[in-house]
Amino acid sequence: MTPSITVSSITASEDFYLAAGTVTIDTSTSKVLLIRDRTTGRYKLPRGRKDWGETLETTAQRETYEETGVRCKLLPVQLRTRATPPRDHPQAAAALFDGTGDVVSGVSLREPIAVMQHFQTNGALAIVFFYVATADSSAPQAEGTQMTDEDYEAKWVGFKEVARLLTDPRYAEVVAKGIELAGSPGESDMKPSMEKLVTNGKIL
Repeated sequence: MTPSITVSSITASEDFYLAAGTVTIDTSTSKVLLIRDRTTGRYKLPRGRKDWGETLETTAQRETYEETGVRCKLLPVQLRTRATPPRDHPQAAAALFDGTGDVVSGVSLREPIAVMQHFQTNGALAIVFFYVATADSSAPQAEGTQMTDEDYEAKWVGFKEVARLLTDPRYAEVVAKGIELAGSPGESDMKPSMEKLVTNGKIL
């Protein structure tokens, strides 16, 4: 993923909002949780705005539940990140730094794997953080969890079907990254075959 922001700027609090969502995966069935907007027919990932005083991690899980009726759990994955490792973190000693000394890898973390930015029709800048999560695709989906202005259908989709359904390439890229990271070593319940389904951030 190549950043497109090339200049620094200041955006006032009334002109942006923070949001979070998940790439929720059932590792036992190789499926991803998507939502289909019944109004437009388009598929996308569950995500939504952060509430007052809420952490982004909580937002991601809450919005996934509200929009799909599925309870998910954030999954620690071995991603490359610029988040700073605290000295007292149990994995701090295992952290590997790149040549710049700024990008960390080699540890499993529940950190955002990607951020999506776009302007709403009202001009507000939406900044959406995505996490990898896991859930049971065979579990019943709760009903009546959506907001009054939401009309979504939650659907578990096989990895190879995702690229066809996600017409927005941004969502497809985030899902591909999530699948790739979910198959990273260090997670005993991960299916090794996941790594083979993604090449250069694209779903095969």
